[in-house]
Amino acid sequence: MKDFFRIMVCDKQGRIRQQQEGEGRAVLRPSSPYEPGDVIRIESRRLPCPLKVSLSPALPEAEVWLEDHAMEFPVPLGEEEAQAYPADAFGEERGIRVEAVSSQRWGAYRNLSENPLDRRGETTVYPHCTASVETRGESVFAARNTIDGRCENTFHGEWPYTSWGDNEDPEAEIRIDFGRRVLADRAEILIRADFPHDNYWKEATLEFSDGTAERLFMEKTGSWQSFSFIPRTISWVKLKELKKSEEESPFPALTQWRIFGMDCEK
Repeated sequence: MKDFFRIMVCDKQGRIRQQQEGEGRAVLRPSSPYEPGDVIRIESRRLPCPLKVSLSPALPEAEVWLEDHAMEFPVPLGEEEAQAYPADAFGEERGIRVEAVSSQRWGAYRNLSENPLDRRGETTVYPHCTASVETRGESVFAARNTIDGRCENTFHGEWPYTSWGDNEDPEAEIRIDFGRRVLADRAEILIRADFPHDNYWKEATLEFSDGTAERLFMEKTGSWQSFSFIPRTISWVKLKELKKSEEESPFPALTQWRIFGMDCEK
């Protein structure tokens, strides 16, 4: 079956404002500004499937796994929800593109967890990041920020210094769902390093969907920290049992985390 895509911009009542379709690739340039309540919807004839998606010239394209139905992305126009994106991401420069991902690319060893288009709530698009708590419920501290590919970690509270913190909850957890089985063998963690405002976690547990776990020992650094482990076939991974250092600040935070490996789907 050939890849066939349809892109739609729908209003808050679900009515189609504009659409475009194509075989192997589809491109839509919305002719009018987005309005509150608008939703970008992408449909694929072949499901489940990997897609390469760009929703704005101001955002990096994402390679995602569409599990079922369609990809729906509520356009973030409100002041609070837009904090996790560049100011011009859904402004005058509008453009949407979707295309197929080659089996060679999808089967390659790579970062399995990055998704600049991840969003809060239920989704059919993976990878998807969630957490047990989010600081004050603000989008600039949402779990999805930790897989968006942004690595600026020397400040906090505004774009592009987005992050996730434990909200001073000793039982806080954060999780990445892949939406299918993957073979993973390495994690990389980038903590927020807005010192001395920030603290850091000196220990954490990486728990996997296969029931195994790895204990991680981290350092106070603004650089990436890498942790290799025996390859595991998993569908999700969780960072938990976060133990902060004895420093005075109560605010450890995570800027990015990456899981490396290969796809298991044929």
